[in-house]
Amino acid sequence: MAEERHPSPAEETRRLYEDAEKRTGRAFEQLVSRDSFGELLARLTENTVALTKIGTEMFDLMLRNLRLAGRQDIIRLARQLGRTEDKIERLLQEIERLEDKIDANPPTTSQTRTTTTRKSSSANGQSGQQGARRAASRRRSGGSS
Repeated sequence: MAEERHPSPAEETRRLYEDAEKRTGRAFEQLVSRDSFGELLARLTENTVALTKIGTEMFDLMLRNLRLAGRQDIIRLARQLGRTEDKIERLLQEIERLEDKIDANPPTTSQTRTTTTRKSSSANGQSGQQGARRAASRRRSGGSS
């Protein structure tokens, strides 16, 4: 008598798994191959982007209502800071250029006396006013310059 060989439970499980995997694979391939799937994916992406934008704008509005700096405020301040740094850099370059020019052509003794005389005569009339302005500026800024 010939014995019939029955598959073991592990072999039966493997066979059922492979069969289910093949059927699922075919079903997904049919689903993805349709135009409607592409449209659905596009709409899902659009909705996700729109919801993200709404959430970000809502968060910015909440920060603004709490009077905290939001992303747009920080971006605007960064731009202003960049412009200010550029202006300072240009001023420093111009100062260095003028210093180099002065070093290349030192003033003569007669020019020095004339410049000193002009400075002292103009300073006599304005030194009291300028000193008061500087002191007021220091008090406002809270420091000494």
